[in-house]
Amino acid sequence: MKRYLSYYSAAKFWDVPYIDNLLDSVNDERNQAEFTVSERSPKNRQKDATTHLYRRALPAGATVKKDGITVASPELLFLQLACRLDIHRLILLGLQLCSHPPGDPSRSITTKRRLTAFLEKTSGHRGHRKALQALNYIENGSASVMESLAFMVLTLPNSLGGYGLNGAVFNYEITLRDDISKRLGQKRCFADLYYVSKKLAVEYESFAFHSSPSEQGKDVMRAALLERQHIEVMRLTTIQLYDTDACRDFASILASRLGRRIQIRTRKFDEMHALLRTLLPVGKPVSNFYDEK
Repeated sequence: MKRYLSYYSAAKFWDVPYIDNLLDSVNDERNQAEFTVSERSPKNRQKDATTHLYRRALPAGATVKKDGITVASPELLFLQLACRLDIHRLILLGLQLCSHPPGDPSRSITTKRRLTAFLEKTSGHRGHRKALQALNYIENGSASVMESLAFMVLTLPNSLGGYGLNGAVFNYEITLRDDISKRLGQKRCFADLYYVSKKLAVEYESFAFHSSPSEQGKDVMRAALLERQHIEVMRLTTIQLYDTDACRDFASILASRLGRRIQIRTRKFDEMHALLRTLLPVGKPVSNFYDEK
């Protein structure tokens, strides 16, 4: 009989970035160790722990043993939490599971491809349909929770409260021309969000790392040099992201640069947009990874 760490406990075991803020705070079970077993037994009862019974067979690799502990794989964890998290938190969980520092995908906890492969084997399991829905809006490579949230606000469909400007990829690697490379002192850089077909970069500028005149000056110089390489750069600041009207203005300008129009025709937008905004960190914005880009 297999007994394994699961749900919120597994999320903490895998050290998912921003996990304490991401998890549903109304659920007290996250303060206890959570295990799942395949059959009832008095041996499974443990003080200060919650044990869940789940008899349905799981595919190979659904649980793994690491550091002497049997734990739900990141992919099974995603499926399990699909039963508990609302759709916005589930999408953010997926983005955080697939996040990694720019240029270093080996440090991601999982990938969209692995999530997809796992869900293809778990049809009929609890949370499967919702997990598939969330997977449509998950991409690899976010470098911070603020990038993940900016991505959600700009790219999710109107029915989920986003502006529907899909097609962006995280931290796209740009090889710099020799003259620009010499000026910046690096051969490549990474655009936070990048629309490849339009050669348009959206750079998120968090006060956490861009508050000094020196850093702001570097950002301006970098953007100007990228423009010389025929890459347009739009800078999204913390103030713009947090201010509803300013964010909408930014999205409208971005849509225009992409050759699109924002036409919100669903009554759900205002409600879902408000729910999406509840995910923004209160106080100082946070970061998962920070590499000089």
